[in-house]
Amino acid sequence: MRNLLIVGLLLALAGCGGYDDIDAMRDATMGSTGVVGGNTGSNSGNTTKCYEPNVLNASGVRVIDGDTIEVTQASGQSERVRLLGIDAPESAQEYGTESTTALSQCINNAIVTIQWTERDRYDRLLGKVIANNVDCNLNQLQKGAAWHYKEYQSSQTPYDRIEYANAEIVARSNGRGLWANRYPIKPSDYRSGKNSSDLNFNNDRLPSKGASKCYSKPSVGSSNGSGTIIPLPPTGSICSNFIKKTCSQITTCVEAQQQLACGNTQIDGDKDGVPCESICPGG
Repeated sequence: MRNLLIVGLLLALAGCGGYDDIDAMRDATMGSTGVVGGNTGSNSGNTTKCYEPNVLNASGVRVIDGDTIEVTQASGQSERVRLLGIDAPESAQEYGTESTTALSQCINNAIVTIQWTERDRYDRLLGKVIANNVDCNLNQLQKGAAWHYKEYQSSQTPYDRIEYANAEIVARSNGRGLWANRYPIKPSDYRSGKNSSDLNFNNDRLPSKGASKCYSKPSVGSSNGSGTIIPLPPTGSICSNFIKKTCSQITTCVEAQQQLACGNTQIDGDKDGVPCESICPGG
């Protein structure tokens, strides 16, 4: 297993490799990108094209938990953002509150931008949160406030995959944050109702120097089946004709999020920020 991981990461140094096996499993679905003319992001001679991420400038930020935020743009449009490459303890899980606090500290009073290329199946942006030039996703790993989410690392650049993996190793080796517990439970296992996790770690660090910093082309197809991203409309235009509905009357996660944004709090009974969880499961 260790040898396979090392080979996979070494291949990432050559450019924007696909990681097709992981791509088949990931939640991410579709993103709009711009090709950087002829640039592969590495010196390897690889002809794989690089794609620039979309950039969202936030005028307001609300931290939901250790790996999820809600941002508001100048237009009034709000978006949920799932921090790419990390998985933080759930709010009710051990170290969940501390993880949320760590993310809040990274974002507090900062100029925040989001780099993203894809949406996940819950219509959230998958993105890197930059606050005053600090990568808050990476900062969560460095503080031991999150795990490197290896199951979905293919959405990251090769450089970030290595940096994030190494950051988890360093935090774990030093017993920082959640790693003070010798037997922590992966958030994904906790969400599945498990009370323990397989902790067979690979602690081999790799150099990130020379690794590509480009994003590979996102997979085609979206969670709504249309093949295109449908952004949430500005909140004001929705709420001007707002009619409260129950979850049984709502058919899509986007509609449920819009209802909640317009003040329909009854569809979020447990007050975790995720409405109608039969349509919009938490994560």
